[in-house]
Amino acid sequence: MTTTNTGARNDANSAASYRPSTASDLYSEYDRLRASSPVVHSDDFDGFWSVLTFADASKASRDWKNFASGRPFVEYPSPNRPIPIATNPPEHTFYRTFLNRYFRPDRVARLSPEIDHIVAEQLTPLIEAGEGDIYRSVARTVPPQVLSVLLGLSDEGWVELAATLDRADSLRHDISAFGALQATLWDDAVNTLIADRTEHPRDPEQDVMSGILELRPDGEPISREQVLSLGTQIFAAGADTTSSAMGSLAHYLATNPDDQARLRADPDLLPAAIEEVLRLGPPLHQTVRRTTADVTIAGTTVPANELVAINVASANRDAERFADPHRVRLDRDRNQHLTFGFGPHMCVGAPIARQELLAFGTQLLAGTRSITLAAPAETSGRALRTGWSSIPLRLEK
Repeated sequence: MTTTNTGARNDANSAASYRPSTASDLYSEYDRLRASSPVVHSDDFDGFWSVLTFADASKASRDWKNFASGRPFVEYPSPNRPIPIATNPPEHTFYRTFLNRYFRPDRVARLSPEIDHIVAEQLTPLIEAGEGDIYRSVARTVPPQVLSVLLGLSDEGWVELAATLDRADSLRHDISAFGALQATLWDDAVNTLIADRTEHPRDPEQDVMSGILELRPDGEPISREQVLSLGTQIFAAGADTTSSAMGSLAHYLATNPDDQARLRADPDLLPAAIEEVLRLGPPLHQTVRRTTADVTIAGTTVPANELVAINVASANRDAERFADPHRVRLDRDRNQHLTFGFGPHMCVGAPIARQELLAFGTQLLAGTRSITLAAPAETSGRALRTGWSSIPLRLEK
């Protein structure tokens, strides 16, 4: 066991310095580091530990007593206290139980026809044109529209959501500026929704903001700050990551002609393909916790009050858990990847994201006979994220 001092950090990082802010290929980095130690320290972003193996990542995700939520990202400090991602039981349990009722399978099933319609509206013109940037015109526009429907916004409400995402994306290369923007990025949208539901309340069993406004945490009426935090979290989590996953699915289809042909021949394999794309390219590479006490992970002791990144991108490619971990396997059994998290903080919106990906993949394959890159795709360039700026495709009907 290593000691809880600077030497421990050096020992845990003995293979070489882990610098995610400058690494050219993070997945190669994860492979290299995982072979050396299940947990490593990085001095980037003022310092954090990273848990790399599937077994340790899944265990830490469940252990909220030793690995407490609070700061969502290592790249920049949180400007506020986002609910429920920054909370822990029993407070987290209260909010999560409330949110779960809006994402039950029957709710997703009722939303499915609307998702199909939104995908068709955005995808059909691109297919008819035969060529275009599927990321900018479809992957970046569908999730904000679905979120708009889920929240009961106006018919054009999604346009402002998309513009807000673009505003944040324009700062993707400047982590400090990007982090600072998060403090107020969704304030206008959330405050507008709060004002509308305060004046025109809807059925709280169906409308999430109306439900939020009726909450009584600890038996007291919910505060304005708590309402704003909950609303902000829903807006922030509901679009950007799904856009990234949709882009990854389009890129996978365009660059794997054999799998593309197999999926056309057997559409029932598409859900398996989606799970593999999610496993190999998680939009967020890690979730973040803070140690509440000295914690020993695979022989390395991480001191109390340290930031710990649960690296799902590394865990998803751990050969101890996934055979042939770097390749899409349409026949993979029990693909229990960690892209949507694990344990108490598993992503509440995962069922809707999967439905969006299924509708998108199904219509893209059904409407074409060939999908290829028209030019090299461009990634977003953010550290510790899988993202896209442009995916130009050629589509043959």
